[in-house]
Amino acid sequence: VGELIRKCRKKAKLSQEAFAELMHTTQSTISRIEQNIIACEVNFLARTAAITNSQDTVVAALFSADAAMQFLQTVPMFIGGIFNWIM
Repeated sequence: VGELIRKCRKKAKLSQEAFAELMHTTQSTISRIEQNIIACEVNFLARTAAITNSQDTVVAALFSADAAMQFLQTVPMFIGGIFNWIM
């Protein structure tokens, strides 16, 4: 997700500082999100798409074959985690 946010920001020709101001956060937070050091919430990604006018980029990335494969790989871990939590 971090790389996707970076791609949107650069497509809009925004520095991390300018983007952070528009997103009401700090440059440091933007940097850590782009490096996948911290995760962001879905609404952050939606705001990113709106602010950078990159809705097409976000949708394409979320519905790409790679994204589908990553999702399918995490489903068993998620289900296993729930099963372990219940037991």
